[in-house]
Amino acid sequence: MSRGIVFKNLKYRLAGLVLILAGGLFVHLYVAPDTTITCIVVKVESAPEKIGRLPVPSLTPENTALFDKDPQFLCDHLVDLKHMAWNHTDHSGDAIYDALKHTGYYSMPCLVEKITDTHPAENPTGAPFWAGLTYRVGDTAVLMLMDIDNTYWPKGMLAKKYEDMFLKEGVFSYYFYVDEVPRARKKIQRWWSDRLKSCKQECEFVEPIVSRRD
Repeated sequence: MSRGIVFKNLKYRLAGLVLILAGGLFVHLYVAPDTTITCIVVKVESAPEKIGRLPVPSLTPENTALFDKDPQFLCDHLVDLKHMAWNHTDHSGDAIYDALKHTGYYSMPCLVEKITDTHPAENPTGAPFWAGLTYRVGDTAVLMLMDIDNTYWPKGMLAKKYEDMFLKEGVFSYYFYVDEVPRARKKIQRWWSDRLKSCKQECEFVEPIVSRRD
């Protein structure tokens, strides 16, 4: 049984004891001053261990519906990706996402090509989005590249001004960058293209702008 449950039960028992003693004192002082208060001994025992642990939520099963598709097909349907996993080691249940993770490194070249795709898309992270900005297919491509590469907002991908802004604005500094700076998506695309040229199947670690919050 968890410590929190034991403390909670003990708190309730002690509260009951305080109420009993306070009631007896009230009677003695205001209702029947001549009565004698008998000492009350309350034995506080730990609650029986009949309370089981809460069930551990099951992980989302992998969606294998598109595992037979090649990476280019998956990238061409990136706009259909609706849900990404919070943890890069988990599945999301989204057919496009799970298939891209399944192909891994081999899907990265066509994802790099999709960075400049500015068609509107649904934000698959489920996180709040800044009013006035429009989420694009290219944004999903960047998120998928970092997910597959296990890279968290690497240094050098954004311009220095927006890297510094990251400390205050977080991931929105990326969205401000691609919204405010002409050809910013092209520059990010070039950064990823250069990265892929320097590695095969497994890329070297790149220090993040800030540490990942797990």
